[in-house]
Amino acid sequence: MNSGRIILLAVALVAGGAVFFLMSSGGNEPVPTAQIIPQQDAIEVEQVLVADRDFARGDRLDVEGTRWVKWPANNLPEGAITKSNEEFYAGLPETLARSTLVKNEPITEAKVLRPGQAGMMAALLTPGMRAVTLDVSMRQSAAGFILPGDSIDIFHTVDSDDRDGTLTSQLLYANVRVLAIDQTFDQMGEGAQPSSTVTLELAPTQVEKFLTSRENGTLSLALRSAFQPEGGDELLQETQPSEVVVIRYGQS
Repeated sequence: MNSGRIILLAVALVAGGAVFFLMSSGGNEPVPTAQIIPQQDAIEVEQVLVADRDFARGDRLDVEGTRWVKWPANNLPEGAITKSNEEFYAGLPETLARSTLVKNEPITEAKVLRPGQAGMMAALLTPGMRAVTLDVSMRQSAAGFILPGDSIDIFHTVDSDDRDGTLTSQLLYANVRVLAIDQTFDQMGEGAQPSSTVTLELAPTQVEKFLTSRENGTLSLALRSAFQPEGGDELLQETQPSEVVVIRYGQS
């Protein structure tokens, strides 16, 4: 073998070794391809009514204490109030919290009581108190100016024992809370409203005497001021008698 062939063979061996080295060291890595990210569909949302502050059981809801938030339409809380429920929102001032509502909690049908629903009156009552009703006329109810939420005094009027035409009135209970007038639980009415039934809140120990007085004589309601006088009720008791004699037929 002459020297030319030897040199040619050596060059071929070196070239083959170089190609093998390049291939074994990652020379044939796959060409990276662009990743295709599927486009997500837009999430449909609803406007849901939530509490903007805490509400205790029996509290009235109000516009200032609530707000609307966006909520995924496919994951709405059961019974949630959406913005399309205009009837519910219009009656918000007459709606009571059936149980405690905390800030940012969705307001649901199960959490509230609306006028006419079972349990509405029970939710209005102070724990431990009782609700009693009284049929009244305009004359007996401060000409119709007594409204739910007001405080009143109850006076009991009976015929005199002397049967001389005089009537005796005395204070039966003071500072009694008015729960409802007829079927109305709020004070949205303007001006005097004729009423036939007043629902009052009494302690259990007061109910028996109230019922007896209601059947024996006449009960009248006196509207109290929304502001407490200085010195409290003690001042009123010092300046006003607890019994009033009404002169009738010109006799005393």
